Amino acid sequence: MKSSSVENHSSIKMTRFYMQVVGMWYVEKKRDRIISNIVLVYTVLTMLVALVVMGTDFYYSWGDLHAMTYNAPCTITVMIELLKLFIFLYNRKKVMRLNEFTENTFWKKKYELIDLTILNECNERTMRMNVILATLMQIIAWHYLSIPMVESLGKDHSERILPFRLWFNLPFTETPYYEVAFGLQAAATLSVSICSTTFTSFLFTVCVYATGQFKILQRRMEKSCSTYIKNIIKDYDHQLTSYNELKSCIKQHQLLINYMDEIENLYCYIMMGQGLGAVLQICFSGFQVILGAEESILRTALSIEFFWGAVIMLYLFCWACHDIALESTAIAEAAYRASWYDLPYHNRWGKAFRMASQFITVRARKPCILTVGKFTPMTLETFTSIFSTSLSYFSILRQMGEDAN
Repeated sequence: MKSSSVENHSSIKMTRFYMQVVGMWYVEKKRDRIISNIVLVYTVLTMLVALVVMGTDFYYSWGDLHAMTYNAPCTITVMIELLKLFIFLYNRKKVMRLNEFTENTFWKKKYELIDLTILNECNERTMRMNVILATLMQIIAWHYLSIPMVESLGKDHSERILPFRLWFNLPFTETPYYEVAFGLQAAATLSVSICSTTFTSFLFTVCVYATGQFKILQRRMEKSCSTYIKNIIKDYDHQLTSYNELKSCIKQHQLLINYMDEIENLYCYIMMGQGLGAVLQICFSGFQVILGAEESILRTALSIEFFWGAVIMLYLFCWACHDIALESTAIAEAAYRASWYDLPYHNRWGKAFRMASQFITVRARKPCILTVGKFTPMTLETFTSIFSTSLSYFSILRQMGEDAN
C-alpha cells in the first residue's frame, strides 16, 4: 500500500519557518546554531524596545482614560508576547527536543493512504486558520507603521509623527533622530507581529496534528480484531496478531499522552497569560471602537483589527485544546467498538485482549487536556467564558467613560 510522510505539508512548513525566524527551531549544524542564536538575540532586543516604548507611553497616559484605552491593547500584546518568548527561552532546550521529537516521530513518519486522508484534512484546517492569523497580524503591524505617513500628509517637516509616542528628551522630529526612532519602532512592531503569529500557530498546528494522531489511533483500535474471520477464530496466530496490534495501540496511546503532557507543561502559563490578556484586549479595543466617532478612521480601524486579533488568537488556542480533549476521550469508544466479542472467552489471548481493552478504556476516559495555568481546561467553554467576562468589563469601562464626560 502506498505510504508517505506529512513533513512537506504547507502548514507544517509555515510553522517551521516561523519558529526558525524567532530562533526556536532545532538545528544540527554549528553554523545554523550561530544564526539561530543571533536571530533569537535580535528578537529579544526588539521585543524589549517595544516594551520600553509602550510601557513609557502607558505610564505618561495614566489618568487619561481615552489615551490609556488606546495604548492598552498594544501594551498588553507586547507583554503577552514577551511572556511567551521568555517562557520559550527559559525552556529552549525542551522546545528544541520537542520540535525534533515531533518532526521525527510524527511528521517524517510514513503513513498509509487512509491515514494520510486524516492528516491532509488537518493540513487544510491548520493552513486556513494560520493564514488568517498571519495576515491579520501583519495588517495590524503595517497599519501602525502607515498611520504616521498618512497623518503627516499636508503637514510641514516639524510635525513628523512616529508610529508610537516617545517621551524622551530628544528632537525626534529632526534628522537623524526621526529615522532612527522610526526604524527601531518598525523593527519592534514587526517582531511583536511575528511572535504573535509564531507561538499561536505552533500550538495550533501541533495540537491539530496531534488530534489527527488520536483519530488514526482510533481507527487502528477499531480494526485491531479485524484479522479474525469466524471460521478461523480459533487460529492461534490470528489471535496473537490481534493482541500484538492492541499492544502497539496502547504504546502509541501512552506516547501521545506523554507528548501532550510536554506541551501542557510548556504552554499552560502561556495560555493563562493569553486568556487574561484577551479579556483586557477585547474590553479596551471595543471601548475604542465605540469612541471611533471622535477619532480618525485609521485609528478606529486599528481598534477593530485589535479586537478581532484578540478574538481569533484566543479562539485558536481554545479550539485546538478542545479538539484534543474530545479525540483523546474517543479512544475509549474506539476500544469498545473493536471486535473483542468475537474472541474465545476461555482462550489465553482472548482474555488478554479483553483485559487490555478494559484498561485502555478506563484510561481514555481521562482526557488529555491543556490548561490555563494548571487551573482549568482550555476549551471552547473557556472561550465563551472569557468573551462574556470581557463584555462585562467593557460595560463597566463604558459606564466610567460616560460618567467622566
